[in-house]
Amino acid sequence: MNENRYNIKKTEESYKDYTVTGKLYGSLREMKDSWYDDIEILRKFESGNNSELIFTGLKIQKRNHFRYFRIFILLLYLAGSASVAQKQYNFFYGKIFEAGKKTGISGVNLAIEGSHIGTVTDKTGAFSFFIDSLPATLIVSYIGFETKTILLDATSFSLTLYLSRKATELQEVEIKANIQEAFFKDDHYAVLDYETDSNMIYLLIFRNYLSKSELICKNLLGDTVATSAPFYFKPERLFKDCLGVMHVLSHDSGFQVMRQGKEFHLIYPVNLKKFDNVLKNCVAATPEVLFFKKITDRGLGVEYFGVNRKTLLISAVTQIKDEEKLKMLRRNPNDAQLLGSAMHPNSREDFLTWNYVHKILYRPIKTSLYRIGDYTCIFNTIEKRMEFYDHTGSFSYKLALKIDQVNDGKWTNDILIDETDGKVYTVFSRNGTFSVYEININTGILKKRLSLLHLYPRKVKIYNGWVYYLYDVAGDPDNKMLFRQKF
Repeated sequence: MNENRYNIKKTEESYKDYTVTGKLYGSLREMKDSWYDDIEILRKFESGNNSELIFTGLKIQKRNHFRYFRIFILLLYLAGSASVAQKQYNFFYGKIFEAGKKTGISGVNLAIEGSHIGTVTDKTGAFSFFIDSLPATLIVSYIGFETKTILLDATSFSLTLYLSRKATELQEVEIKANIQEAFFKDDHYAVLDYETDSNMIYLLIFRNYLSKSELICKNLLGDTVATSAPFYFKPERLFKDCLGVMHVLSHDSGFQVMRQGKEFHLIYPVNLKKFDNVLKNCVAATPEVLFFKKITDRGLGVEYFGVNRKTLLISAVTQIKDEEKLKMLRRNPNDAQLLGSAMHPNSREDFLTWNYVHKILYRPIKTSLYRIGDYTCIFNTIEKRMEFYDHTGSFSYKLALKIDQVNDGKWTNDILIDETDGKVYTVFSRNGTFSVYEININTGILKKRLSLLHLYPRKVKIYNGWVYYLYDVAGDPDNKMLFRQKF
């Protein structure tokens, strides 16, 4: 009737008086036949769900050599039954669509790597399965479509997947010399910053230590299509917001860039603090949701949340933290005090310690959010994973990045997106040489594409199959130029 075993305790030195306590189960005949030859029940006390029995006149006869072996087998059986009862099964379910469409794909194969567990989607593209251990790797495949490798964990048991049709690939031909050229190099001007948008390259250029600066725009062929008048202030950088609008920022103000024919005009100046509060942390947008990024834990954590553009309701998306560094910070209160101080110490020795804590020991984590095809993707560089969300911000699936399989220097944690085709890249650095690797967003496997020509490049971006970056011209104080290399 219940599962508890009897606990038998000796009450006297004699072997005739024992107390048996516990919850009754089975039959007394079973207990008698399996343990003892003669049992006389003298008294029974009932107390709630528990029953206490006192046995006397207990005659224990000598058993054969298999007595203890039988008890040992019984204990093993009970232990095994308990472990099976406690084993938890994880139920995953979801639907698979064709990328760019809202129709489900039937007959898609789903298999757990290294096991015999698997299933296929029904007519609507829906699927479900059980798995008894996490994390696990799910392989999703269908003829004519790209195969996906999904990381399963307890983040969410609901999955929404999009499969892209497999492109016809031509046989690769090794090109020893990539196309490379200086995109902007001038004897009088240097490049302060640049951005890419709508097949145009926006450049913030200056001369004579920012005494004269202006904004120019070139097409992908390098032809100048628009320029601004010289600025009356010293600009610091360009900024493209989550809605795709270009801005010029100074140390205290932000200006929106408006193009009229071949001329640029700066409009709607706003205080930089107000600008940062509204636009700085907006990292991506869909027709339904604006996605924002919030720095936490002194730069060792990041929270992402979405704001519905119609209802203005806020919903949390995910948070990423460097738990190892946070534990180390809790164990070292002096480091926490230095990290919480924004003011530079006066003495050189104290400044070196302060700088080491801020710039090296507790360097802020790098993580990013981008729109890629049907997904909003968050790159968790701490756990080396990609997290995919749908257009509403709901979780879809995770992908493990095979960063550890690359032996080409140190991973910079930078994620680069080519907006023209949605391909994803990252960078490794060795002795100042940067190598660009393409990330397969279906499998997480990395493939080297090229190494940059100049050492220690700045602001590497990829657009329309070209790698753009700033490099220094030796011996020139205003020395940054824009270079590009073709894949």
